[in-house]
Amino acid sequence: MSTPRAHTSRRTALTLALSAPLALAACDLDPPSAAPSQSPTTPPPPDTEVVASARKAILLTVALLEVVSVQHRPLRARIRPLLDLHAAHLEVLDDGSEDQSPEAALPADTPAMARTQVSGAESNLAVTLADASRQAASGDLARALASMSAAVAQRAVA
Repeated sequence: MSTPRAHTSRRTALTLALSAPLALAACDLDPPSAAPSQSPTTPPPPDTEVVASARKAILLTVALLEVVSVQHRPLRARIRPLLDLHAAHLEVLDDGSEDQSPEAALPADTPAMARTQVSGAESNLAVTLADASRQAASGDLARALASMSAAVAQRAVA
């Protein structure tokens, strides 16, 4: 006796014929050991260098401000708000790395010359932060660095 066959509809046959290659393509035919090995060290996130260079520029400026503040007492009142501003910026850019104390430039001999030196350093820092904001891959970091640049430019000692 013969067994009755189940009839397959045309729609089901077409669906099976079209989906078989897709199902096979989804399978991983290579064994896991044949996959290319990844290096044990992963590259740093793209903005790591941007943050590190911005922090370094701020730390160099802070070092100069601290030396000028010690050597030229009349400038302390003008320098204190700048140091507070830079401390807040460093807190925002805290990447968990340990800061190394950079060597500050030698302060100018007179308070007037030191004020000009500080003003120049602050202007340079504003430009550096603006450049860093253009290099940032993250929109949030770019906005933060641009804001820092604007704040430094507004408070630069004249």
